[in-house]
Amino acid sequence: MTDHGQSPRGFDRRGFLAAGGALGSAAFLQGLASAQQRTVHRAPASTAWQRIELDLVATSGTVQIRAGTPTNVYRYTGTLQPGSLGTLANIPGSHLGPILFARTGDKLVTRLDNQLPEDHIVHFHGLDVPPAMDGHPMDQVPPGGTFEYHFRIVNRAGTYWFHPHTDMLTAEPVYAGRAGLLIVSDDEEQAVPLPRGAYDIPLVIQDRKFDANNQFVYTPNAIEGFLGDRVLVNGFENFTISAATRVYRFRVINGSQSRIYKLVWSDGTPIVVIGSEGGLLGAPVTLPYLMLSPGERVELWADFRSKPVGTQITLRTQVFLGAGGTNGQTPFDVAFVSIDRAEPETLVLPPVLSAYTPFNPTSAVNYGNPRVFPITMLMGTGFVLNGALFQMSAVAPNEIVKRGDLEIIEITNTGAPSVAHPIHFHGRHFQVLSRTNVSGNPSYYAAVSAGFADHGWKDTVLVWPGERVQILMRYSQYTGLFLYHCHNLVHEDMGMMRNYRIDP
Repeated sequence: MTDHGQSPRGFDRRGFLAAGGALGSAAFLQGLASAQQRTVHRAPASTAWQRIELDLVATSGTVQIRAGTPTNVYRYTGTLQPGSLGTLANIPGSHLGPILFARTGDKLVTRLDNQLPEDHIVHFHGLDVPPAMDGHPMDQVPPGGTFEYHFRIVNRAGTYWFHPHTDMLTAEPVYAGRAGLLIVSDDEEQAVPLPRGAYDIPLVIQDRKFDANNQFVYTPNAIEGFLGDRVLVNGFENFTISAATRVYRFRVINGSQSRIYKLVWSDGTPIVVIGSEGGLLGAPVTLPYLMLSPGERVELWADFRSKPVGTQITLRTQVFLGAGGTNGQTPFDVAFVSIDRAEPETLVLPPVLSAYTPFNPTSAVNYGNPRVFPITMLMGTGFVLNGALFQMSAVAPNEIVKRGDLEIIEITNTGAPSVAHPIHFHGRHFQVLSRTNVSGNPSYYAAVSAGFADHGWKDTVLVWPGERVQILMRYSQYTGLFLYHCHNLVHEDMGMMRNYRIDP
């Protein structure tokens, strides 16, 4: 990877600041009208759980992203062991993946083989697993080392993903390509009449920079993180979906380091959200635009049946202000939809998607007295959570909680400098209870607040500058150390991460 300036690899945090992703078989449709088209196709889910054994290798390689010289990448390769049939797919020509399809109740055994010249560990983002299986940096393995994950998938159907979580070395490996998807199904989700097979498409959005030799350029900044000058989707430039006059389900993942997107359809069609990080919403939600920060995922209902054949529609990110630095100040075309064939469609948008029952905040053990985690900056150090940098096993007194408790957590982002932060909690989903713009620029806030992806079960929440955000979370039944951190991965690597401990 080309590095204009210094790489964070090997830096201490102070020095760096000074330097300024079981169903049945899955297959891919190929040979479609657009050369950029890469679409996931999969069969209906089995109703029985299975044991899935996956060998996952962290390695390096090259991929043809652009014309000319191939790009050097980091990647995961996956191989299923006998008895784990039809649950793994790769995106042809892409360095991202693999995509693992599973079902609630499945037992997942993953053998991680680190074939890279640096320590490594994998976090299954969004899954409720025992702490020893969560990919904590204390469990990272050296070059040539291995780690075995074994846990049952207890989460409901949803779009989850996995990526590195190595201490001070998460951002650059993710940037270089190490990320895959875990798509979970269950009986409830399968009973809902939604687009499936070739009409159910993941869209992993990532911004990148290239040098003249087609190599990734990584130039992080301590304040805004890393912002690229072009957008890849599923590892491809100018990603184009060859679409029919049908309804599509898009599983959108912001896999970028730091960039926040304000997504709109170019023809003015509203954004229809049917799912969030923890699966289907109770009912569809229509938004004028969608704010999506790193780590957040949504599922969209995209209805193209009224579009004439020959229509071209673009998924774009609009300009917005106030996120910090230049984040949001450049518009991009993210993905293109080409309506190139007519097909009949019978699906209608279901008014009810799932049995979603929100928590009652008055049932929280700390109702009226939220647990507060402030976002601040330590001079000469960087952004921190709860007043301190990450320490491998340390917890503060207010970071010790009780198994199964329902609590209100308040995250405040009212200090300087004014930077938006996506905050991710390991080990459990939560609900966004409230947002209060305490001290942020009112006009900047008004231009983004209608698009916050706050509905349903969340594991990552975007906290805007000047905001106080309250979330409602029931802690896992698993006890031990779990992480919460900023999912601006540059900030995470600089220490904007803390442990919280679940006690019996």
